[in-house]
Amino acid sequence: MNSLAKKGFTLALIFLLTAGGINAAQPAGALPPAYSWISLAAASTAEPETEVSVLYTVGDKGPDVREIKKRLQALRYIPSGGITARYTEETAAAVRAFQERNKLPVHGNVDGPTWKILFSEEAIPVPYATLPPLSPSAPTPAPPEWPDLDAQGFLAEGEEFVHEDDEGGLWVYLSRDLQVKVQRQVDVSIPLIWFETDIRTRGTEAFQTVLTDPDRPGKKFQYPHVIATESQFVLGFTDDFFADRMADRRTVGIIIRNGQILSRETNRTGGHYLPNLDMMAQYPDGRLEVYACSELTAEDLLEKGAVNVFSFGPWLLRGGEINELVYTWYRDTEPRQALGMIEPGHYLLLSVQGRMKESKGTMLQRVAEMMKERGVQEALNLDGGNTMALVFRGRMLNKLATYKKKRFVRTVTSLIGIGRTVFDLP
Repeated sequence: MNSLAKKGFTLALIFLLTAGGINAAQPAGALPPAYSWISLAAASTAEPETEVSVLYTVGDKGPDVREIKKRLQALRYIPSGGITARYTEETAAAVRAFQERNKLPVHGNVDGPTWKILFSEEAIPVPYATLPPLSPSAPTPAPPEWPDLDAQGFLAEGEEFVHEDDEGGLWVYLSRDLQVKVQRQVDVSIPLIWFETDIRTRGTEAFQTVLTDPDRPGKKFQYPHVIATESQFVLGFTDDFFADRMADRRTVGIIIRNGQILSRETNRTGGHYLPNLDMMAQYPDGRLEVYACSELTAEDLLEKGAVNVFSFGPWLLRGGEINELVYTWYRDTEPRQALGMIEPGHYLLLSVQGRMKESKGTMLQRVAEMMKERGVQEALNLDGGNTMALVFRGRMLNKLATYKKKRFVRTVTSLIGIGRTVFDLP
């Protein structure tokens, strides 16, 4: 850039970079490492300090321009790709878009106010593009003839209520402390079939985990519906399939079941691979909380009171915000299963069929956006593909997916369930 004096300025605005300078890899909106602004009045004047009118414009070039463009790219005003050190008309267009969204005067030049907001935590990024909404095409199933319910929707009298409508796609279980409502949805335009399971609990009712061989975790593989039936779960579903990683001698992730540590080893840093071993911890008060793979140790989680910890990932929502990884990675359309918490005692399980003609599967962005729309605050992606299984009172509701020309569901060694009941299979 030409010197400020050459541009006719009497004030210099100096941007001091420390800790290695600007880190363009930071999340959009994040403040670069420590910085400060210093407005220096010209020594020959005693006038009050004012902001410089223009710092950079079309035709300028140099390392500062490169940093401006990196920051604009991190905020998604410039497409991903290589960055040059020249201030072009395209740069000016990106700056104008930034100024408009951040309620600054729009002129396409980087002046003092623009620079200050651009490199601050207050900088507003371009929102990620969301997917078009799904259009459920199946008719809404007729509601059952409900029994007497209390004010919270739990059973008011009797031990349990069961409704199973395979044709309409609605399965309901109610007791004094548990509500499970599974609804099948269809969008033929994609095509896509998915199950939304609304789960509400109170009192001591909570998610439970079961191992096929508690003395040898990760051993004795069995079909999910068999495990759910033997455990007499109202609802059973597959988890993080940690046994598969144990068998292959891969990094397993932090695994805790019923207060016992089964695995401490996890990835040192996160990433966009599958699974990246992000975690969901279950606490006695009904909370589900997600963490990055190496954010806490197994001992830390036990000290916090975690009863169960599932490791697969990535986490999809945290504090109600979607993980930005899903907008650039995990774009394959696959069978998916994710567990989320709306609030303690209220949960959503989303199970998406795939690898079949009538349902292609979906990407994780779709799963995350669907869960956010439904009010989920914390959510983790569980193992999907041919591992995914949703079992209601001993019957697997999802159809078998096809992998390498074979239709099957994987055998597993553990399962998540909720509610206990007695049922006879047809």
